[in-house]
Amino acid sequence: MERTTNYTHPDRIVTIAVDVQNDFLPGGSLAVTNGNEVTTPLNRIMDLTRDFDGTVVATRDWHPANTPHFDKWPVHCVADTKGAAFDDALRIDANTIILDKGTGQTDGYSGFDGRGPNGETIEQIITPRTTRERVAVLIGGLATDYCVRATVLDAAELARKIAAARQGIVDVYALTDAMRGVDLQPGDSQKALAEMQAAGAELVTTDFIITGGLL
Repeated sequence: MERTTNYTHPDRIVTIAVDVQNDFLPGGSLAVTNGNEVTTPLNRIMDLTRDFDGTVVATRDWHPANTPHFDKWPVHCVADTKGAAFDDALRIDANTIILDKGTGQTDGYSGFDGRGPNGETIEQIITPRTTRERVAVLIGGLATDYCVRATVLDAAELARKIAAARQGIVDVYALTDAMRGVDLQPGDSQKALAEMQAAGAELVTTDFIITGGLL
Protein backbone atom coordinates (compact mmCIF):
# COMPACT_ATOMS: atom_id res chain seq x y z
CA MET A 1 0.00 0.00 0.00
CA GLU A 2 1.29 3.43 -0.95
CA ARG A 3 1.82 6.06 1.72
CA THR A 4 -0.67 8.95 1.76
CA THR A 5 0.32 10.82 4.95
CA ASN A 6 3.25 13.20 5.21
CA TYR A 7 6.77 12.28 6.32
CA THR A 8 9.40 14.05 8.38
CA HIS A 9 11.18 16.55 6.15
CA PRO A 10 14.69 15.46 5.13
CA ASP A 11 17.84 17.52 5.36
CA ARG A 12 19.04 16.24 1.99
CA ILE A 13 17.49 14.54 -1.04
CA VAL A 14 19.08 12.03 -3.41
CA THR A 15 17.14 10.85 -6.45
CA ILE A 16 18.34 7.73 -8.26
CA ALA A 17 17.14 7.08 -11.82
CA VAL A 18 17.93 3.44 -12.56
CA ASP A 19 18.89 2.38 -16.09
CA VAL A 20 16.60 4.54 -18.22
CA GLN A 21 18.46 3.44 -21.34
CA ASN A 22 17.48 2.91 -24.95
CA ASP A 23 17.80 -0.87 -24.91
CA PHE A 24 15.18 -1.03 -22.14
CA LEU A 25 12.74 1.26 -23.96
CA PRO A 26 10.26 0.23 -26.67
CA GLY A 27 12.24 -0.89 -29.70
CA GLY A 28 15.31 -1.77 -27.64
CA SER A 29 16.96 -5.17 -27.51
CA LEU A 30 15.59 -5.86 -24.00
CA ALA A 31 12.56 -3.60 -24.06
CA VAL A 32 10.45 -3.24 -20.93
CA THR A 33 6.76 -2.84 -21.74
CA ASN A 34 5.91 0.87 -21.46
CA GLY A 35 9.42 1.53 -20.18
CA ASN A 36 9.33 4.98 -21.75
CA GLU A 37 6.58 5.97 -19.31
CA VAL A 38 9.04 6.29 -16.42
CA THR A 39 10.85 9.27 -17.92
CA THR A 40 8.25 11.98 -17.30
CA PRO A 41 7.70 11.24 -13.59
CA LEU A 42 11.43 10.81 -13.06
CA ASN A 43 12.11 14.17 -14.72
CA ARG A 44 9.62 15.82 -12.35
CA ILE A 45 11.36 14.34 -9.32
CA MET A 46 14.83 15.10 -10.67
CA ASP A 47 13.83 18.74 -11.24
CA LEU A 48 12.38 18.96 -7.73
CA THR A 49 15.54 17.44 -6.28
CA ARG A 50 17.66 20.06 -8.02
CA ASP A 51 15.33 22.83 -6.83
CA PHE A 52 16.08 21.72 -3.26
CA ASP A 53 19.85 21.51 -3.91
CA GLY A 54 19.76 17.73 -3.78
CA THR A 55 21.76 15.18 -5.73
CA VAL A 56 20.61 13.39 -8.88
CA VAL A 57 22.18 10.03 -9.70
CA ALA A 58 21.62 8.08 -12.92
CA THR A 59 22.80 4.49 -13.12
CA ARG A 60 23.40 2.70 -16.39
CA ASP A 61 24.24 -0.79 -17.50
CA TRP A 62 27.61 -0.49 -19.21
CA HIS A 63 28.40 -4.03 -20.25
CA PRO A 64 31.42 -5.34 -22.13
CA ALA A 65 30.68 -7.02 -25.45
CA ASN A 66 31.41 -10.42 -23.94
CA THR A 67 30.02 -11.26 -20.53
CA PRO A 68 28.27 -14.25 -18.91
CA HIS A 69 25.38 -11.85 -18.29
CA PHE A 70 24.43 -12.33 -21.94
CA ASP A 71 23.95 -16.04 -21.37
CA LYS A 72 20.87 -15.03 -19.37
CA TRP A 73 19.64 -12.05 -21.36
CA PRO A 74 19.74 -10.73 -24.93
CA VAL A 75 22.76 -8.55 -25.63
CA HIS A 76 21.96 -5.09 -24.30
CA CYS A 77 23.54 -1.84 -23.12
CA VAL A 78 27.02 -2.59 -24.44
CA ALA A 79 29.31 0.27 -23.42
CA ASP A 80 29.51 3.17 -25.86
CA THR A 81 26.64 1.94 -28.05
CA LYS A 82 23.36 3.68 -28.85
CA GLY A 83 21.48 1.06 -26.86
CA ALA A 84 23.42 1.98 -23.72
CA ALA A 85 22.64 5.69 -24.05
CA PHE A 86 20.10 7.29 -21.75
CA ASP A 87 16.63 8.09 -23.05
CA ASP A 88 17.05 11.40 -24.89
CA ALA A 89 14.09 12.76 -22.93
CA LEU A 90 15.65 12.05 -19.52
CA ARG A 91 16.94 15.32 -18.12
CA ILE A 92 20.57 14.52 -17.42
CA ASP A 93 22.61 17.64 -16.69
CA ALA A 94 26.24 18.42 -15.96
CA ASN A 95 25.74 17.85 -12.24
CA THR A 96 24.09 14.45 -12.58
CA ILE A 97 26.33 11.73 -11.15
CA ILE A 98 26.43 8.86 -13.64
CA LEU A 99 27.29 5.44 -12.25
CA ASP A 100 28.33 2.60 -14.57
CA LYS A 101 27.50 -0.95 -13.51
CA GLY A 102 27.84 -4.41 -14.98
CA THR A 103 31.17 -3.32 -16.41
CA GLY A 104 32.94 -6.61 -15.78
CA GLN A 105 31.84 -10.22 -15.76
CA THR A 106 29.08 -9.91 -13.17
CA ASP A 107 25.40 -9.06 -13.62
CA GLY A 108 25.56 -5.71 -11.85
CA TYR A 109 21.83 -5.48 -11.19
CA SER A 110 22.08 -3.13 -8.22
CA GLY A 111 23.02 0.50 -8.56
CA PHE A 112 25.23 -0.13 -5.54
CA ASP A 113 27.55 -2.01 -7.89
CA GLY A 114 28.02 1.13 -9.98
CA ARG A 115 30.95 3.50 -9.95
CA GLY A 116 31.14 7.10 -11.07
CA PRO A 117 33.95 8.81 -13.00
CA ASN A 118 35.67 9.71 -9.73
CA GLY A 119 34.87 6.46 -7.97
CA GLU A 120 31.55 7.65 -6.54
CA THR A 121 29.15 5.04 -5.19
CA ILE A 122 25.56 5.19 -4.04
CA GLU A 123 26.67 4.19 -0.56
CA GLN A 124 28.98 7.21 -0.37
CA ILE A 125 26.37 9.55 -1.79
CA ILE A 126 23.46 8.62 0.48
CA THR A 127 25.33 8.07 3.75
CA PRO A 128 24.52 10.90 6.19
CA ARG A 129 27.31 13.42 6.62
CA THR A 130 26.56 13.87 10.31
CA THR A 131 24.83 11.78 12.95
CA ARG A 132 21.92 14.23 12.88
CA GLU A 133 21.37 14.34 9.13
CA ARG A 134 18.24 12.80 7.58
CA VAL A 135 18.59 11.78 3.93
CA ALA A 136 15.66 10.96 1.64
CA VAL A 137 16.51 8.56 -1.19
CA LEU A 138 13.99 8.48 -4.06
CA ILE A 139 14.36 5.58 -6.51
CA GLY A 140 12.67 4.77 -9.82
CA GLY A 141 13.54 3.47 -13.26
CA LEU A 142 13.89 0.13 -15.01
CA ALA A 143 13.10 -2.54 -14.30
CA THR A 144 10.95 -2.88 -11.19
CA ASP A 145 11.65 -6.58 -10.71
CA TYR A 146 15.39 -6.51 -11.43
CA CYS A 147 17.67 -3.49 -11.17
CA VAL A 148 15.23 -1.22 -9.33
CA ARG A 149 14.41 -4.00 -6.90
CA ALA A 150 18.09 -4.73 -6.24
CA THR A 151 18.92 -1.05 -5.77
CA VAL A 152 16.02 -0.40 -3.39
CA LEU A 153 16.80 -3.50 -1.31
CA ASP A 154 20.46 -2.52 -1.01
CA ALA A 155 19.48 1.02 -0.02
CA ALA A 156 17.08 -0.30 2.61
CA GLU A 157 19.76 -2.59 4.01
CA LEU A 158 22.23 0.29 4.25
CA ALA A 159 19.55 2.42 5.92
CA ARG A 160 19.08 -0.25 8.59
CA LYS A 161 22.82 -0.45 9.25
CA ILE A 162 23.13 3.33 9.51
CA ALA A 163 20.20 3.52 11.92
CA ALA A 164 21.59 0.69 14.06
CA ALA A 165 24.95 2.48 14.28
CA ARG A 166 23.21 5.80 15.03
CA GLN A 167 25.06 7.44 12.18
CA GLY A 168 22.04 9.40 10.95
CA ILE A 169 18.83 8.47 9.17
CA VAL A 170 18.27 7.30 5.60
CA ASP A 171 14.67 7.06 4.37
CA VAL A 172 14.17 5.03 1.20
CA TYR A 173 11.24 5.74 -1.12
CA ALA A 174 10.29 3.62 -4.14
CA LEU A 175 8.50 5.72 -6.76
CA THR A 176 5.80 3.32 -7.92
CA ASP A 177 4.64 5.36 -10.92
CA ALA A 178 8.22 5.93 -12.10
CA MET A 179 9.11 2.28 -12.66
CA ARG A 180 8.03 -0.50 -14.99
CA GLY A 181 8.75 -4.22 -14.79
CA VAL A 182 9.80 -7.11 -17.00
CA ASP A 183 7.37 -9.60 -15.45
CA LEU A 184 8.87 -12.75 -16.92
CA GLN A 185 6.44 -14.43 -14.56
CA PRO A 186 3.08 -12.77 -13.96
CA GLY A 187 3.17 -10.77 -10.76
CA ASP A 188 6.96 -10.40 -10.56
CA SER A 189 6.73 -6.62 -10.28
CA GLN A 190 4.11 -6.74 -7.54
CA LYS A 191 6.22 -9.27 -5.69
CA ALA A 192 9.24 -6.97 -6.01
CA LEU A 193 7.26 -4.04 -4.60
CA ALA A 194 6.16 -6.17 -1.66
CA GLU A 195 9.80 -7.12 -1.02
CA MET A 196 10.86 -3.48 -1.10
CA GLN A 197 8.17 -2.54 1.40
CA ALA A 198 9.00 -5.47 3.67
CA ALA A 199 12.65 -4.37 3.63
CA GLY A 200 11.68 -0.93 4.92
CA ALA A 201 11.24 1.14 1.77
CA GLU A 202 8.16 3.33 1.52
CA LEU A 203 6.03 2.99 -1.63
CA VAL A 204 4.99 6.44 -2.87
CA THR A 205 4.00 8.22 -6.06
CA THR A 206 5.75 11.18 -7.59
CA ASP A 207 2.56 13.23 -7.18
CA PHE A 208 2.65 12.55 -3.45
CA ILE A 209 6.23 13.82 -3.23
CA ILE A 210 5.66 16.86 -5.44
CA THR A 211 2.48 17.97 -3.69
CA GLY A 212 4.25 18.22 -0.36
CA GLY A 213 4.21 14.74 1.12
CA LEU A 214 7.94 14.91 1.78
CA LEU A 215 9.14 18.49 1.33
